[in-house]
Amino acid sequence: MSQITSRISSPKPRDFLKGDEANIEDETMSDLLNFIEPTIVFRVQNALFGLPRSQVLKSGFFRGMMESPHLGDSKEGTTEHPIIFDERTGITKSDMKIFCASLDIRAFQVAPTFSITEWASAYRLAKMWEFEQLRDYIFKHLNASIADPFERIEFADALGFEQWVIPALAQLCNREAALTAAEGARLGFDRFAIVCRQREDRRTRHQVLEYENRLKQPVV
Repeated sequence: MSQITSRISSPKPRDFLKGDEANIEDETMSDLLNFIEPTIVFRVQNALFGLPRSQVLKSGFFRGMMESPHLGDSKEGTTEHPIIFDERTGITKSDMKIFCASLDIRAFQVAPTFSITEWASAYRLAKMWEFEQLRDYIFKHLNASIADPFERIEFADALGFEQWVIPALAQLCNREAALTAAEGARLGFDRFAIVCRQREDRRTRHQVLEYENRLKQPVV
């Protein structure tokens, strides 16, 4: 029985990325397993999840684990010997449910109607487990779906999208309305101070791209 205890390597998600466990009903084992083709079985919290072996082997993480002479026993990944993700991994049952639903995303004619936080949860697992195509697909979906600069900064911090931060700050520098105290709290003191400093320069109203260039300059 393989027990996975390593933590997710991407930045720790903030509270707004946590799944709503209260809305997840307990399923029986048979509800969560799919034996249409050879299946690898995982256990998260008190639930078993079955993923098609062909899909699992697209993951560099799992492919390496299953080919290992120490972890690749033929009994591993069965209902009797599931691969276990315990509480130290930070993975919840709701995380795994969303990931399973998104794994074969290209089979959908229309993208599933997940919330942004659910897409983010699936992204974290796709990145950690090296499902590269799924990771890239979800990134493009998130990039197209999140427009609010505050949300882009928050998700950038949670998921490691550093390239989102400066353009979002530049939008706030260029905004007509002043930032509120609540918005400053969302940004954090350092970023709030940077935006305010740029906005104080009223001699010229810059375009967003000009603000991006100014924000990239080192602080003297």
